[in-house]
Amino acid sequence: MDSVDDDARLRRFRLRRREPAQSAVAFLERMQSALVEGPPSGPPRLTANDIRRAHPSATDAEVAALLAHQAGPDSSIRPPTRYEELGVHKSVQLVASRIDEAVVRAGRGRGSDPPLVGLLDVGHLNARTMRMPGDDGHLVLVDRELLQFLFLFGKAVALAVPSGPTAPAGMLGFATKRADVRAHLRQDDEAVRRFLDAVFSYVTTGRASAAEPYRVAPGAQRFSSIVVQAAHTFLLAHEYAHVLEDHVGDGEQSPRWSMNLEGVADTVGLQLTIDVMQRTGHDLYFTYWGAELVLFATETALKAISLLRSGNDVRGMRDDELHQHAAFEARRTMLEFLVRGEMERATGDKDSFERQWQEISEGLHVMRDIVAELWHETEPLLRLAHDQGARPAAVWES
Repeated sequence: MDSVDDDARLRRFRLRRREPAQSAVAFLERMQSALVEGPPSGPPRLTANDIRRAHPSATDAEVAALLAHQAGPDSSIRPPTRYEELGVHKSVQLVASRIDEAVVRAGRGRGSDPPLVGLLDVGHLNARTMRMPGDDGHLVLVDRELLQFLFLFGKAVALAVPSGPTAPAGMLGFATKRADVRAHLRQDDEAVRRFLDAVFSYVTTGRASAAEPYRVAPGAQRFSSIVVQAAHTFLLAHEYAHVLEDHVGDGEQSPRWSMNLEGVADTVGLQLTIDVMQRTGHDLYFTYWGAELVLFATETALKAISLLRSGNDVRGMRDDELHQHAAFEARRTMLEFLVRGEMERATGDKDSFERQWQEISEGLHVMRDIVAELWHETEPLLRLAHDQGARPAAVWES
């Protein structure tokens, strides 16, 4: 397929974005209504500015067509149900549209419709994919508060990264060695305070949005926004991969989801995320940090839940949580292997790459090192909170 045809196809694909079967929408709405207290919100809409931010190359005619399509009775560019919140829906929809385009570029867009993405408040530490009743396609369920937790987690991580020398072309520079991070945290405890607030709020109330809102300096804001974009993309792309690879049967995923399937979904999901992030001008480091942020954030929440249950960050886990916990390290090891392969292929010189790997590896592991430092400072405070009677929210016990 030549580039002109490809571009035209992608534009058409974007403009007809998701028109799910009404039975599928009704199924999602029933699930949401059973979990939401109070009346549903009105349907939010994307604006022309939202569309241009997501797709800077869109023409005025394409923006107008997209807005018109959104107003149509069957359009799912607007929220599929009455229970979608304005800001979260926009964010998820725009991430999903970029993944749709990456799927088409990868030659995987034929023969099946994109999954319908639905937002729930259910206390899940990951997104989940299921097949719709009546063969109406697939549904990806994302917990709103998980998205907010990833956002706050990314901000706290960004606060822990000290500024480094200004990079070429005016780009922001960051000092990413663990010793620099440790010294920075000794001088400024805001990252630890914000990390603790995000984790404690999420674990004790089930709502990361209960944490105190705050602004960060432009450098930290830039770092966190890119990493969180990569994290949200990887979270959804992983679920898309389960659909593309036909991993999902009738009903929801099993709690003891096969690690083989997770490895395949991570491989495909990472490839889609790399494509999306490169198209928005970000390198492989940020993609890897975002993917790791998803794993470290959910693992941190799991350890905090265990700690507030029992006083120990592992012994308080249930069997299904222990399985999740064991999977995190395997998935991180696999991600590093996949990214190393991508970097080696891009270099084209295996011997030269091997000589550079030690330095490259230090940069790749910045997320691991920062989270380790933040958890080291936070764990004693959570243990003290447990001793004083703090316990996980009921949503984590269901």
